[in-house]
Amino acid sequence: MDCGYEVLVKGIEEKIVCSKKRTVFGGNMNEEEIVELAVCGLHMRGFALEYQLTGLGAVYDRTDHTAPVYRMVRTATEPEKPMLVCAQNGTELEVEVWRIALSRIGSFLQMIPAPLGLGKMRLQDGQEVISFVGQAGAEEGLTDISRYGGWRYYVQETQKLS
Repeated sequence: MDCGYEVLVKGIEEKIVCSKKRTVFGGNMNEEEIVELAVCGLHMRGFALEYQLTGLGAVYDRTDHTAPVYRMVRTATEPEKPMLVCAQNGTELEVEVWRIALSRIGSFLQMIPAPLGLGKMRLQDGQEVISFVGQAGAEEGLTDISRYGGWRYYVQETQKLS
């Protein structure tokens, strides 16, 4: 099944393929290549790791949804976080799309612990963007939380139960 992503994980060198989008970034007058980065967990607005994006000059663009070829599982890490995995029985999941300078992606990748990495992910309209992806097989034994429709909804529901 083609889920539309290449995996970028620490220790593996792969080329990020992106569309050319030029814009003034972060208030300086130098043109930088800007890419879209989709996040689905702790890097979303209002969550604990949002500062990692804003600290790199990333700017929130919009809320969107994945193509229906992914499932979301909860990692067994502390703190727990979501991981998208390619699946035959996928569903649309909510993500946030941020704009970030391509030159900052390497710094962002250094902050991401395994089994997560960066790769390409397909949105519901077919567009491919850089996103978090899980290493192959990393989802085994983890809890599927796709029925919530996204991380924000999972957190809201499970906090009601606490």
